[in-house]
Amino acid sequence: MSKHRHQTPLRGVKATPHPKPNNPNYAAINYAYAGRTGHVHEVVTINGQELAKVGFDDRKIVYYLVEDLELDQAAKRGTFHDRDREAQMKGKNDADRSG
Repeated sequence: MSKHRHQTPLRGVKATPHPKPNNPNYAAINYAYAGRTGHVHEVVTINGQELAKVGFDDRKIVYYLVEDLELDQAAKRGTFHDRDREAQMKGKNDADRSG
């Protein structure tokens, strides 16, 4: 059974994954994105383990155990979805002003 939390307190927090070597729960993609900075989109609990859905600038989503993430709570929060909405609103506001 799994539980998804989109509005987790971690949503938008800057996260850098550091997966432990040879973890059978991880695939090659997890190690490919290790050390890259992304942002938490949601937290999922599966079989008692908390996994964070981390989105990266190339729009790739990769799941990591929360315990394997370096979290920067002080950094600007946001996901690529939030940036898309901000850009869309800016474009709308610019159009309204030129209209």
